Amino acid sequence: MRSELVSVISIASSDEKDVEFDCKENLCGVLHLKFNDLEKEYDEEGIPYGRPLPKSKDLNGLKEFVVQLRCDRLVVHCYEGTSRSAAVASAIWKFRGGSDTILTHQRFAPNRLVYILACKELGITPGNHPVPAIR
Repeated sequence: MRSELVSVISIASSDEKDVEFDCKENLCGVLHLKFNDLEKEYDEEGIPYGRPLPKSKDLNGLKEFVVQLRCDRLVVHCYEGTSRSAAVASAIWKFRGGSDTILTHQRFAPNRLVYILACKELGITPGNHPVPAIR
């Protein structure tokens, strides 16, 4: 019986190091993306976060990686696993013909800007679901 093959989309902030993976025998491919988990430049009090917002170029390579997937499982992860990864995973699921209802699941708080940018990179229109604000 063969082991499941896994591909990973690993999302880190622009100032973090890429995550290294030890399970190389089951790993089909890894896409490292770097962007901050921000939706706006300023906090509620008008103070700048001092880090750049995600941009379209930060998701370059996403479509090519997804189109070429030849694995049993795709893992999309970020530091907390609720915002950036949920947004990218939802866009990928929609791109592959699924519903992007993960956007409305209470367990996640997808980053709206990242979701829109991921959809743009994948060449699809963002869904009509209301995307909850980051908690």
